[in-house]
Amino acid sequence: MDFDKKEFYGIVAKAKKQMQITIDQDCNVADTKPDVEKMIQTRGIVKIQETEMMVDRVRIKGEFVFQGLYGTNDTSAYLESLEYSLPFEEYVHIEGVLPSDYVKVKYTIDDINTILINSRKISIRVLLTFSFQITEEMKEKGIIEIHEENVSVLKKDVQITDLIVNKKDIARLKEELVLPANKANIYQILWTQVDMENLQAKIGEHIIEIQGAMHIFVLYLGEDAQMPVQYARWEIPVDTQLECYECMPGMIGRIGMTLGGQQLEIRPDEDGEERIISLDVTIDCDIKIYEDHKISYIDDGYSMEETLIPEYHMFDFETLVGKNQAVMKADKRFRLEQESGKLLQVLSVKGSATVDDVEMTAQGLSVEGVWMADVLYLSTEDMTPVMSSSYMEPFTFFVETKNLTGNEDYQLDVRVDQMIAIPTEGEEIEIRASVLFDFIAFHRVRQRIMTDMKQGPLDYDKIREIPGIVGYIVKEGDTLWSIAKAYFTTVESIREQNEDISDIKPGDKLLIVKEMKIF
Repeated sequence: MDFDKKEFYGIVAKAKKQMQITIDQDCNVADTKPDVEKMIQTRGIVKIQETEMMVDRVRIKGEFVFQGLYGTNDTSAYLESLEYSLPFEEYVHIEGVLPSDYVKVKYTIDDINTILINSRKISIRVLLTFSFQITEEMKEKGIIEIHEENVSVLKKDVQITDLIVNKKDIARLKEELVLPANKANIYQILWTQVDMENLQAKIGEHIIEIQGAMHIFVLYLGEDAQMPVQYARWEIPVDTQLECYECMPGMIGRIGMTLGGQQLEIRPDEDGEERIISLDVTIDCDIKIYEDHKISYIDDGYSMEETLIPEYHMFDFETLVGKNQAVMKADKRFRLEQESGKLLQVLSVKGSATVDDVEMTAQGLSVEGVWMADVLYLSTEDMTPVMSSSYMEPFTFFVETKNLTGNEDYQLDVRVDQMIAIPTEGEEIEIRASVLFDFIAFHRVRQRIMTDMKQGPLDYDKIREIPGIVGYIVKEGDTLWSIAKAYFTTVESIREQNEDISDIKPGDKLLIVKEMKIF
């Protein structure tokens, strides 16, 4: 039999799991570094090096890059920084996982705790939560056309959201940062912070446009012995593109963007003074591009000349039912936590957010979690003029959308889009945060699709049992096509016998004449 096939392709959610791991390691201070008197601020980033899908489990291997800013007993340079790589390898049991599946791994840093064993040794304990989202690739070839004149076919239409692009890419940003004229030359960079604000991705013709703003803070040792610790800030617009051949305007994009690697290099200016910072930053992009459209395929068929035997496979079609980017504004005053001295100026603030619970309703998602802020500031304390305080605040936020049933596959990414800290009177600090909630949901519909059509001889005994002429009362679920197939006739013949009827409803009366007479 002559027919055309189309490959149906999709990626559907298969399993989700969370796992906490603890990294506990003692680290020695390098001989080139001064003694540690007090840890001021810590942070870290997880670098996942390998993910291996296995039967019923996932292997994950990587490292936690720890960075710490600490106070020293050196009166000439009372600040210094540390960096350590803490490796990890874990096996996660997830029932039903196969080597052919895909996994998306996200992490949150729940806690970084440091204990000073002595001035040359630090105990680092890190608590991480990993979220694993397992997806399964589905492929099936279904019949969309049958090129046989003697075959009556039933076509089925389904509205689907096709996954057009599913890949990871990296956007690279390169900037030359020049120190302001009132700042001292750079001797050594101690601490840096790079934040992205209001990052937006727009789908164009064969490209993805990324726009936003990048904030850079640098704490460094200057050449001026009277004022050794210096700092500088920059705000740089982000406007870059990624090639995406399949992308076209009007498609639905969900591009997850996270700050990746950062490299800073000090370079001399034209006068030979160390006043230029060469900055390379990467944005890790998880790109999924969807397209809404209707597809038609053959669901059934019959012939007056032979018996047709269809073969079916089940396939999960996905349709987009909800997509929203919502921003929660938070404004909270905290009592300043400092051991001594007074706050002179906020140097930088680093924000993060974690989700504890998500409840889906017909109108959207109710999200509970915590946002956190690490504030680095200048103090009036002579011995430790740079200090740090951490704050956290629980939140409940509702992400609105429509047409949810509670059984959808959904993805929710939450990140701090902007955070500022402002000193106030009364030894308080005001923190203003914007938390972004990026939500998308799909409804999965399982349908049969015809993958093959076999041919066989007619069953003449069965055909003889069908009356030559019959009066028929339409029942619930009947169509002209289903009636024609059951009584061995055609839709055209039924219409001719019933005054060109086009629509039928339960209770209608039809005259049906069998096309083939067998004696």
